[in-house]
Order: sequence, then C-alpha cells, then structure tokens
Amino acid sequence: MNNKINNNTNGKVPKKFPHKTGLQNLGQTCYMNASLQCLFNIESLSSKLLNKYKNLNPNTQQLACAYTSLLYEITNATSKYIVPSMFKLVVGELNPLFQANAASDSKDLIFFIIERLHQELKPPTTNQNPQIDFYQQELISQNDALTFKNFINDLICNKSCIFDIFYGIYKIEMKCNKCSIIKYSYQTFNMQPFILKKVKDEKIKSIGNEYYKGINLFDCFDCDRKEEILDGENMIYCNKCKCMCSGSHQQMIFSLPPVLIIYLNRGRNNQDFNEEFYFPEAFNFNGTNYVIYNESFKKYYLCGIIVHLGESSSSGHFICYCRKSLDDKFVMYNDTIVTENIEIDEAMKCTISENDNEKRTPYILFYHHC
Repeated sequence: MNNKINNNTNGKVPKKFPHKTGLQNLGQTCYMNASLQCLFNIESLSSKLLNKYKNLNPNTQQLACAYTSLLYEITNATSKYIVPSMFKLVVGELNPLFQANAASDSKDLIFFIIERLHQELKPPTTNQNPQIDFYQQELISQNDALTFKNFINDLICNKSCIFDIFYGIYKIEMKCNKCSIIKYSYQTFNMQPFILKKVKDEKIKSIGNEYYKGINLFDCFDCDRKEEILDGENMIYCNKCKCMCSGSHQQMIFSLPPVLIIYLNRGRNNQDFNEEFYFPEAFNFNGTNYVIYNESFKKYYLCGIIVHLGESSSSGHFICYCRKSLDDKFVMYNDTIVTENIEIDEAMKCTISENDNEKRTPYILFYHHC
C-alpha cells in the first residue's frame, strides 16, 4: 500500500472534530460508513494514529495504514464526500466477513477494527515485573492474588494505544455449590453488549408485569451483573470435586475504558425487543456498585450514536451522530450527506412502528469519559 500520509502531512495533524466530510456508499456499506465516522470523531484515537502513521509498516500493519490513510483524507478533504474504496478493499482482504458487497453489521466491523488495530500496534513484548498494587490491593482476595497478578502481567506486556482507549476489564466469579470453592478469572473487553429481551424479562421477573414501564441503560447494568445459576446441562466441572457440579457464574465490571462502546442487541431481525429504550445523555457510576475498581473512569457523556433505520441489518440502513463534548450539538452522517447542528432530542430519537420503513432504533452507543 502506498504510504501517502508519510509524504503529505509534513508533521501536521489536522484538528477537525467532528469533521464535515461524508463517505460514499459502495453498495450496502452504510454499516461501514456509520462505524468509521463514529471512530474517526474520537479525537484521542485519531490524533494518536495520525501521529504514528509515518512509523507504520504497510506490510505488517495493513489495517492501521489503510484506516489512517482514510482518516487523513477525510479530515483534509475539500469535497463534500470521499470514496472509501481502498479501505473497503483492505478490510475485505483481512476479513472475509467484509468482502464484496454483502450486507454486514456495524458491531462486527467496529469489533474487528479495534481488535485488529490493537494487535497491529502492540509494541514488541518486553520482560516486565508489575506489582500487584497496579490496582488497589484491598480489592484482591488472597486466593485471587496469583490469578490477578498473572493477568495484569500479561495485560501490561500486551498493551497498545488502542487498548488504552477502548478496553475495560471483567472480573468473573465461578462457584461450585458442592465444595463452595470460588474460582476467579479476568478478561478484557472493548464493547459492552446488552441483550434487551433478557433485560426486560429480568426486570419483569423482579418487579412484576403490571409495573413494567420499559427498560433503560441502568436496567442493563443491573441485569448484566446478576448471578447466574448453573445446573442441569449448564453444570460446571470442579477440579476439587472431580465431577460435574451445579454452581453459579457472575460477571462484574472491574474497570472501564475511557471510551465505552455499548451494543444494544434487539435479537433476531431486531424483533425480539420491539420497544423504545431509554439511554441518558450523560451518566455517573459514582455511588453505584457497577464498577469494582475505585479509580476507574466513572463519569461519561454520549459522544456517538449509530442508528438503525428499518427492520433488519440486511434490509435497513445505518446512519450516525457524533459530537466532541457534552456542550456541543451533534453532526449527522448519512453516507455522503453531512448535517450539522442536530439537537440532542433528534439524535437520541427512537421510533417503534408497525411500518418497517418508519422504524428508527439506536443500535450502538459511544460514551466518552468526562
């Protein structure tokens, strides 16, 4: 790939966020355009990549080169839109899911871009000996210390500038009911999925159908951290008991990333949950029990929304809204059409209708820490 930015930037990094340039639809690529616009308008990500571009290797960092080349082109464009054909070609070569003109999904592309950029931009592995107090010592129990230290050691040795922006940590607790042994594990995540039908069912189960008034984002966090009973076909193997046992599973958020991406799963063809969903313009985790690590990011504002129009991802259309700060209005991106000064109520609007062509549902939310 031709390293065009290396020859043209002259050390200058553009500071145009949100930018005002659209992307041409190449044939069912609205999912790609909406995803890219939301990622491009995360200034911390874009500035870091543009500064790093001259040192990228086009042979081993193909996506980083293609992504940053398109980013430079779009933030310096003099026309109303550009054609992202080279980026589409590279992404298709790296992942068969995005080849040709088959309809795909924004969540799959975003996950792929973040994970691939993270892998390509990781520094060479170095020998490090991090201390357990990298996080608060009192949060780690004695039987959890070695597991946590090994996890943190691996994490520090595999971090990247992408990790520092998008990745949080889950703490997972597995308990055997027979011997009461608790086993802990940790894993990273770059997107928080919520299955809205599951959240609805859990809320109705706890408060009763007659009191159900719809669900919101905090209902999702409540449902996600609930203990799950494992029995029957879902029993776990206990190393101490040497047999399959009933038990429990609980996944908790240990720490959150600076940019929190939330995927709202509405189920098959967006029909398993066919209701409006409330999500806030800003929220604060302080005073809640959703996040374990006290020094984790807690205050967030809505900086991007991918909206799905129509019935299903294969027959509908994706647009997005982006803004730089809590005090700004949104910019709307609909392929080649870019509209400024969009009010918050318009950007957050959700329309549920029996007419498929009138459906408008928020699909992926981007929250930035305050």
